[in-house]
Amino acid sequence: MENISTLENSSSILSVTLHENNFTKDGTYYATVSRNTATFKNILSEISEDNKGMDPFMLQFAAILIQKKILKMLEQGKAVNVLDLGTMYIAMKCNAKGKSDVSESGNFYIKFTPTPLANEAISSLSVDKIVYADGSPEITTITDLSNTEAEGSLTAGKPCRLTGSRLKLGGDGWGIWFAPVDSEGKMSSDETSWVNVEEANLFRNKPSELNFFVPALTAGSYQIVLRTAYLGKDKSRKNMLETVSEAITLKAE
Repeated sequence: MENISTLENSSSILSVTLHENNFTKDGTYYATVSRNTATFKNILSEISEDNKGMDPFMLQFAAILIQKKILKMLEQGKAVNVLDLGTMYIAMKCNAKGKSDVSESGNFYIKFTPTPLANEAISSLSVDKIVYADGSPEITTITDLSNTEAEGSLTAGKPCRLTGSRLKLGGDGWGIWFAPVDSEGKMSSDETSWVNVEEANLFRNKPSELNFFVPALTAGSYQIVLRTAYLGKDKSRKNMLETVSEAITLKAE
């Protein structure tokens, strides 16, 4: 049995991210709340910390017994009130074309309805941070396809891969540029010094992945600038979105 007597901090900043509503096109936003999950161990650890005389192993054992009994009730097809915080109940995914098209085995899943007690617990929460999501592309990894063992570097004239989200290129003025970085780690703001990737050298253009040949540049430090207005098939954004990668080292071919 794992030792849960050491407290694990489960606190966090509550942040809200506002996303533009692309369905109404009226400039409204919808919000999502950051999720920082307190684990089973977090809860037991904090109870143990607040109640020094309680045996943490007995606490964990009792919690596991409750967990097993709840699962047993669900296996019997029952809805379960969980510690007066809410009711777990069984729902079914069904897209039947007729009365005889419903599977007896079903496609069941769990839903949860909170009680007023649970809702009251969050009534005094306040937002610590608001983030506006503008849908900008995000680069998470840069890989030299000619040498996959190379980390943080690319080879001039060789293929590379960018992975991330919302990377697909499109719209007027899209492009990929290599912007030189000076000895102090500052990227050049003079766009005439940037070298673009020719469209013919882009051989994979997907929302989560771009593959292209690196321009024949001199060795040094660069940042990759990506601009796109792609919104969807045959659709473009009014405004160009941009992202800039971390500095990478470029090696001569």
